[in-house]
Amino acid sequence: MKRLLAPVAVLALALAACGEPSSNPDAMLLSYTLTSGDEFQYEVGLDQHIEMTASGEAAMLAGEDVPGDASVDIAGTATFTHAISDGPEPGTFEVHITGEFTDVSASGTVDGESVDSSDIPDFAAMEPIDVTVVVDEQGNIIHEGTEIEDPMSGLLGGLGALGGGASPAPGLDPGQFVGPPLPDEEVTVGDSWSDEIETTGPGEDPIVTSINSTVTGVEELDGAEVLVIDSNATTSLIEVDLAEFFAGMIGGMAPEGAPAEETAEIDALLDQLQFLITVDDSTADSTTWFDAEAGLARQSETTAGSSVSMDMNIPDEKTGEMAGFVMDLTLDQDVTYRLISGPA
Repeated sequence: MKRLLAPVAVLALALAACGEPSSNPDAMLLSYTLTSGDEFQYEVGLDQHIEMTASGEAAMLAGEDVPGDASVDIAGTATFTHAISDGPEPGTFEVHITGEFTDVSASGTVDGESVDSSDIPDFAAMEPIDVTVVVDEQGNIIHEGTEIEDPMSGLLGGLGALGGGASPAPGLDPGQFVGPPLPDEEVTVGDSWSDEIETTGPGEDPIVTSINSTVTGVEELDGAEVLVIDSNATTSLIEVDLAEFFAGMIGGMAPEGAPAEETAEIDALLDQLQFLITVDDSTADSTTWFDAEAGLARQSETTAGSSVSMDMNIPDEKTGEMAGFVMDLTLDQDVTYRLISGPA
């Protein structure tokens, strides 16, 4: 593990940030200092605004309670624990993130009726966080491919594609590694770097996330000199077409040698089949206060937004008749993290 920020470099950066006369400050190589057995705790604040419109047969969604129209604001606080262990490869680390939003408030309307903190709608519920991510010393997430085992599970609970530890949309999952990917080269105040990350998603095309970061200054936070890093992340359009999955199920309903009338009915169902989930381009702007000497993020603030649409036309489980459902959902949120305990 690299030892990072020498006192002389800290002083030079601080003087440059304050506008004092200085030669070019010494550049440094940034990395996260992670040691197996260590634990960090972050105080997390979350503010969400959710807009939703839906029409059709919501009963198809495995018992989901889906409103026709909703505009809801959700706020919550939590303490998240980040437990560090060795990763699968040298220079990588597992970060097990756990926490639960216990102080949650809600306001807004669902189908014209007011909601409050005693009656948070299912689609806006904040699920407990229990995820494990693998990172390297530069904070790059080591992704693994995702598989769809049950396409009907969790479509709206936890905001479906926008929730969970494997969330492809940047900044939308509070259970994430805190801090941006760091560059492989030395940097100083004013320097920028970019990363482009491709991950295997639930669709045919890879999910591409582009992250641009800049060291904008030096500040003092909690008694430590920290670098201020501003980052912007965008994630490409994600489309998940599950029609083929259901076509296979329906096609298997016709036994070998079935009458032509029965196979014709199944072919007619297949012609009408549709199940498309789309996550539009997602964006996130964040500021991180990075303690280079300790090798960790002491504080981070992220503003992110995305939208999801769902267009379904599949056989009703009980009647066998085709039933349609259309939904559009937008999510905007602010997430803050502040380190409250750790080995540093």
